[in-house]
Amino acid sequence: MQPHTSTEPVETGRQPVITRWRLFTFSPVGPREQVEWRGRMFRVDGMPEMWEPAFGRTRFWVRLVEVEG
Repeated sequence: MQPHTSTEPVETGRQPVITRWRLFTFSPVGPREQVEWRGRMFRVDGMPEMWEPAFGRTRFWVRLVEVEG
């Protein structure tokens, strides 16, 4: 897991904080799945990317989003 970006509107009142993360994994993850990590729930944002090297294991790069507020 790696943090990517965070959006915090400056308007008054209750506003959501949207945080985007990147997940690198060997396990396939679908575009409509959710991922739990350290007690936090993230949803997959878009289609996961797959990298199949000539030698070694297939890797997946997944964009995640977490919305608070």
